[in-house]
Amino acid sequence: MMKERNNFNTVAKEHKKLYKSGKTWMAATLMTVGLAGGAMLAGTTTANADEVTPVQSAGTIQANQQATDPELANVQSDAQKQQATIDSANTQLKDQQSQLSEAQGQQSSAQQELDQAKQAQQAATQNDPAVKQAQADVNQAQQQVDNQQQVVNDAQTAVNNDSQNIQSAISAVSQASQAVDQARQTATDAINQAAAQQANEAQNKIDQLENQGKAQASQNLDNQINNVSGQVTDAQNDVNNTNSKISDLQGQVKDLQDQEKNTQTDPHIKTVPNGVIDTSKSLLENASRNNLWAPMDLSQNNGNIIDQNIYVSPDNDKGARNPNAGKGADASLPEYDNYFNTNFDLVNQQTGMSDSQKQEMAILLMNIINHAREQRGLKPFTMTEEKYNQAQVRASQQSANGLDHNENDIVSAFGRDQYECLAYIPANGGSNMLSMLYNAESTLSSMLNADASSDWGHRENFLEDTGDLNYDAAFGFHYTYDTNTDSYLYVLTFDYDGPARNNTPNMMDRIAQYQAMGPITGDAKTVDNSAKINNLNNQITNLQNTLSSQTSKLQSLQNQLRNLQAQKANVQFDLNQLSSDQQAEYNNAKDTLNTVKDWKQGQLSNLDSNSNVQEALNKLSSAKNNLASAKQTQSEDETKLQQAKDGLTSLNQVLATKQSALDNAEQTANANANQAVKDAQKKLNTINGKIIDLQNAIEVTKATISNAQAQLDKDNQKIADIKNGQKPAKPDTGKDEGNKGTTTPTDPSKDDNKGSETTNSTNPTKPDDGKKDDNQGTTTPSKGDDQKDHQTNPTNPAKPSDGDKGNVTPTDPNKSSETTNPTTPTNPTTPAQPDNGNASISGQAGHKPATSDNGSDTTDNTTKPTIVLPTTDKENNSAVSGAQGQNTTMTREQYKAQQAKLPQTGNNDSKAVIALGVLAGMFGFGLVTKGKKEF
Repeated sequence: MMKERNNFNTVAKEHKKLYKSGKTWMAATLMTVGLAGGAMLAGTTTANADEVTPVQSAGTIQANQQATDPELANVQSDAQKQQATIDSANTQLKDQQSQLSEAQGQQSSAQQELDQAKQAQQAATQNDPAVKQAQADVNQAQQQVDNQQQVVNDAQTAVNNDSQNIQSAISAVSQASQAVDQARQTATDAINQAAAQQANEAQNKIDQLENQGKAQASQNLDNQINNVSGQVTDAQNDVNNTNSKISDLQGQVKDLQDQEKNTQTDPHIKTVPNGVIDTSKSLLENASRNNLWAPMDLSQNNGNIIDQNIYVSPDNDKGARNPNAGKGADASLPEYDNYFNTNFDLVNQQTGMSDSQKQEMAILLMNIINHAREQRGLKPFTMTEEKYNQAQVRASQQSANGLDHNENDIVSAFGRDQYECLAYIPANGGSNMLSMLYNAESTLSSMLNADASSDWGHRENFLEDTGDLNYDAAFGFHYTYDTNTDSYLYVLTFDYDGPARNNTPNMMDRIAQYQAMGPITGDAKTVDNSAKINNLNNQITNLQNTLSSQTSKLQSLQNQLRNLQAQKANVQFDLNQLSSDQQAEYNNAKDTLNTVKDWKQGQLSNLDSNSNVQEALNKLSSAKNNLASAKQTQSEDETKLQQAKDGLTSLNQVLATKQSALDNAEQTANANANQAVKDAQKKLNTINGKIIDLQNAIEVTKATISNAQAQLDKDNQKIADIKNGQKPAKPDTGKDEGNKGTTTPTDPSKDDNKGSETTNSTNPTKPDDGKKDDNQGTTTPSKGDDQKDHQTNPTNPAKPSDGDKGNVTPTDPNKSSETTNPTTPTNPTTPAQPDNGNASISGQAGHKPATSDNGSDTTDNTTKPTIVLPTTDKENNSAVSGAQGQNTTMTREQYKAQQAKLPQTGNNDSKAVIALGVLAGMFGFGLVTKGKKEF
């Protein structure tokens, strides 16, 4: 709801539309307000008329007696001024209609002049001798082009036919070739069938005798392979043992040399709880030399995390939980990071543990098992190097990978049957040996304490009571990929068969050997280990000599084994392995087979001499000749086609030259006539613009008469009420008081509406000016939306009907730069409900109309919400000029802009300013409103 700031006496409201033409807003209210303002200053009174209504008699204004009542005097004065306005507007309307009639006559004459100029233009072009000659030349050249085009078309048809003939010839060659192949295949099948029966019988006999000889030779080779394979295994074990010894001695030499070199703190020395570790040395050596073993009872935590003990549940409660679970040192604490975050005994994640790391892991696991046995009073296992090497062979066998205790594979690996445990160790997370030890220990724990599904067989093997004997046992490891879990793992084997039966070193002694070397420290010191190093180097040299001899023997045996295996894989037949009768039978079958093969080869070599094949070959030769002839014809026809196309190109160039000459002649012939057409068109456009301006002015004048008549009727009603002694209705102050006392002018064109308080007015729709947006040329307006952009002759606008007064939207009278062709004004739409000053704009509370973009070039023909400016005032109980009692309709934005500009004191001077502003609007000076809208 917009708050009224001026203290007006009476508020009367009416709705009008605004529309856009091009980029300029044009307000229908400008002319209306201008005329009303002029009437106010003149102080005249008029009566309403439709088109030209004679001035009413003095009796129409009910003031034929002198009024003594001040209020009656006021109303009578206003009625007289309204009548004067109507009379003045009727006079102006007659003059405008007279000018319109004259302009429409001029329009008809100008249209005839334009038609005559266009006819003269056409005649001048058609009758010009140069144009006629040029047209004849063009016609002749066009005929030559058409004739040559037919020649080209005929030549193209011939070439197209040649292509079809060639395709037919190619198809015939293909069919003939297939017939030759079929004939040859038929002859070949007959020859093969004739030879097959005898050849098959002879070959079967040969195969039978050769298989007998190969079977005997294969058996002999198997015996030799088994013998040499055993020798290779023994030689490989010897090489492995010697390599292991050399590696161990070299490691000792390196340690001694490192002691001599490191006179400062060793960078490999890292601090851990209870001491240090040397990351350049193995996990086993660090644990052994620095006593980094975790205690047996984890509840007695000593801060170490390298296990050498494992929990074993009681025999009478094998499924009992570990009482030490969750106790001991927490390896995840930061002080243990040096065990995991450095290059400490790392495991290659691609290839798995190295040979030395496998030995280290076997010793660590056997140490754990032996401590568990010691707790039960059992003798510890030994692990000889020979036994360890055999365990690695066993772990690599396919049966071990499938956890299958295959006796043949066990005997093959160890030389005799074994007690055995098989399991998997997950490789995930095992990036160094300490992590791998945890993974392996978890596997051992499951086999010891969660083995019910295997009837505790694994547990029994690990805890076998060997009496007073130390049984020789070994762990084996094989790195493999498990397709079921999509991950890498180790196949773990544990095998033993009884007391140790050889003199190879016990690998379990290595822990004691490391302990004897003394603890690893980070102290800087100078050490001379030259004597120890020389002694170890001598041992290494002797072992390397032994290794060279062992390696040579192993290679010789491996070569011998490979040769035997190659012979077995490709056993050759030896005739001497058969008996004399078998040899004779074999030779007869060979002769028969060779005879059949020779006959078959001779027949196949002369296959084309077959009568059926020869006939097919002759047909193929004929088809090829036909194809060559068709290709020759096509080549000749293509040459003719190209010649015809060349001739057509030349004639088209001649035609283009002739056509250019015709265009030049036509332009020369109609140059003067063109100017006459342009002048006539310009004259017609000027008259059309004048007609539109007059029509718009007439509609504004009609609106002025209608508004003045409405106010006059209201004044007459008030005069009658006062004379009859009735109290007139309370004038509307413009304030929101429930719309009490608000009176809206009635529609003067409807007699049955007299006395009604509400009259809805409409905004007339904008006539179609028929202009293109780019202002190029003049277009003919038409009804509806079928407006074309091409230049046509304008039609005469129809005169607005008498019933349409006040409903035609005027164009901008100040805009003369654009050519406007009028269309028939449209009939008015149903009037919109006037705005009574409350929050409702369109009859629905809270309604928000669509906003318009005042900066857009787009024409907006939609009805915009308006607000009626109250223009009557009452100050100090004095009468105010009746001209201010007229209703001036404007948009909300215009109203707010005017409120900001009008004086707020409400005295007579301010009213004069208002009138001057209205007159300025009449002459084209519009108020500029700004864009914020309130609803």
